[in-house]
Amino acid sequence: MLELPKPPWYRRVWMLNLAVAVVVVVLLVAATVLLGSRGEPAAGPTTVTSSAATTLEGDATQPSAPATTTPRTTAKAVGVLWEKTGSDVHNGSVFEAPGSWHLLWSFDCHSFRPYGGGNFKVTGEGDFAGVSVQEFAVKRTGSRPVTHGGRGRLVIESVCDRWTVKAVAP
Repeated sequence: MLELPKPPWYRRVWMLNLAVAVVVVVLLVAATVLLGSRGEPAAGPTTVTSSAATTLEGDATQPSAPATTTPRTTAKAVGVLWEKTGSDVHNGSVFEAPGSWHLLWSFDCHSFRPYGGGNFKVTGEGDFAGVSVQEFAVKRTGSRPVTHGGRGRLVIESVCDRWTVKAVAP
């Protein structure tokens, strides 16, 4: 009987590395799916666009009219549809917004001052998929009008020490 030659060592090591890489990828995907499904259920994938607004240092303008379409906001300030203060990454809870609303944000990345600032990013999911803010600074406040309502959530990704994001009805 004829025996096949033993493959060279580098092919055996490559196959072992490939097997380890496949196992690691499968574990990462499984962990992402499990951890991602622990929060609020994701809203449907509807695309929404938002118009850009100028970000100004110290701009903390609050709309004055109260929200009347969402009864769940009774414990929050008048006009606030959703808000969260924190640090690091946060997958927001699902909320409903009328056809026109504002996204207000502020962040403080003072520990990243030696590097010129820190990264702050807000993205929307569901009906708010077109909502997007990305800033790099030590400290900033801003607002962005959103011209499409619906049901969705906001995802905040930041290295900042403290940030606040609010969705407010006009």
